[in-house]
Amino acid sequence: MANLVGCVAMSHAPQLMLDPSHWPLLQNRKAENLPDKPALAGETDEVKWRKWKGCMSAIEQLRQKVAALKPDVLIVVGDDQHENLVDDNMPPFTIFMGADAEASLSLRYLHQAKSENRTRYTIDAKMAEALVNGLMDKGFDPSYSKKTRYDGGHGHAFARVLKFLIPNNDCRVIPVMVNTYYPPAPSAKRCVQFGQSLAALIRQFPNNDRVVLAASGGLSHTKIDEPLDAGFIKALQANDTAYMAAMPSAIFHEGTSEILNWIVIAGAANQQGHMVEYQPLYRTKTGVGCAMGFAYWDLN
Repeated sequence: MANLVGCVAMSHAPQLMLDPSHWPLLQNRKAENLPDKPALAGETDEVKWRKWKGCMSAIEQLRQKVAALKPDVLIVVGDDQHENLVDDNMPPFTIFMGADAEASLSLRYLHQAKSENRTRYTIDAKMAEALVNGLMDKGFDPSYSKKTRYDGGHGHAFARVLKFLIPNNDCRVIPVMVNTYYPPAPSAKRCVQFGQSLAALIRQFPNNDRVVLAASGGLSHTKIDEPLDAGFIKALQANDTAYMAAMPSAIFHEGTSEILNWIVIAGAANQQGHMVEYQPLYRTKTGVGCAMGFAYWDLN
């Protein structure tokens, strides 16, 4: 049977792709005329660079951890933001099972064409198909896809995490899309159950492959909510999936909804999680930014 050897989670926001000197290029909600938050007066350039470097160090730690696990397959659980899932079909869960697929790192903020900066990844189509069929048996109704319609191939949730975690493109991958942004977004409870089912099905797959699961996205953004993040991190560290399952759907708005991807992985791991780094990266004094998180679960 296949072996689920590790789980990791990491943010994928554009602030990880650009150093702080370029953050003014990002969408900073100027049109909303948000008031300044006095508590953020200390977010100087020096502080931003220190936090950003902490995130870069955390990414390197996760990259090394994944490399040490020597996965044959990396399953990335991420969201799709009107890239391959659009208004003519918006299922809660979609598993990609084509033979291969590209993913582009192009940044729209830099006016880079989506057809550029692409990497082609080999998909483990057999395992992906087995996950679709197995999830049906477990009471889920997942969608599947064998083609991408987005100019960049797979969306940024996949392109960035794949480049960060397997820069040498040295294992097969399976993209699992969780629709966190648009109705009918799955509940936190459903994401816990989905993760538990994924883990069980991986362990039932008839080969000896080493599999790593990776969550892409989060934590709270575009308006950072540090108390929300703190509560979730505490639950992650305690393996408190009951707390996670009870998190109300109303709090999962905009990018904060990507916490659902972490909840899938926490459900799959069913172990206490370890935070490598948490940094609220404020781009403006109004509170706009992204709270970056990096975590792993030891499954040995």
